[in-house]
Amino acid sequence: MEIRILDKEEQQRIYPEAYEMLAAADNEFVPPLSSRSSSTQQDFSQSATNDSIIQYFDQLKTQRFAAVFEDGALIAFVSYKENYSCREIAPEELPNIYLSTLIVSPKARGKGVTTALYKKLFSEYENVNIFTRTWSTNTAHIKILDKYGFEVIKVLENDRGNGIDTIYFKKSHK
Repeated sequence: MEIRILDKEEQQRIYPEAYEMLAAADNEFVPPLSSRSSSTQQDFSQSATNDSIIQYFDQLKTQRFAAVFEDGALIAFVSYKENYSCREIAPEELPNIYLSTLIVSPKARGKGVTTALYKKLFSEYENVNIFTRTWSTNTAHIKILDKYGFEVIKVLENDRGNGIDTIYFKKSHK
């Protein structure tokens, strides 16, 4: 397993594989990625009118990627924004990175790939705060975030539907 923060050229080379992974995982997200307008969308009460994930993926391509390869094939990636602020992440929190989309191929799940990706990001960005968000029923991801000391900074109740909250997390640099 090889984990790298990709430069722009490397990132462009993996776009076809990343898109296929994104399309395959579409409905594993709440709400599905194909119903969103971007990876930083903040209002989930209205779905995007586009019924594909092309718009979502085009927005991802403006972000940085960290990727995991096995035998040269992409098996996971995380996209992220540097120095991001929004309603839940104040400008005073800069510098930071905001992890927007994390995908692990089904064949690589349960093998520590997500943990390895987080460790790579922690070492690469040891002097900045790291933020992410997920939905309240994504217990596997929440367990990993808890394991690595991410703290809940905001809960938006029923943000993604009845009984499904959006939870924002922060890992402070030390």
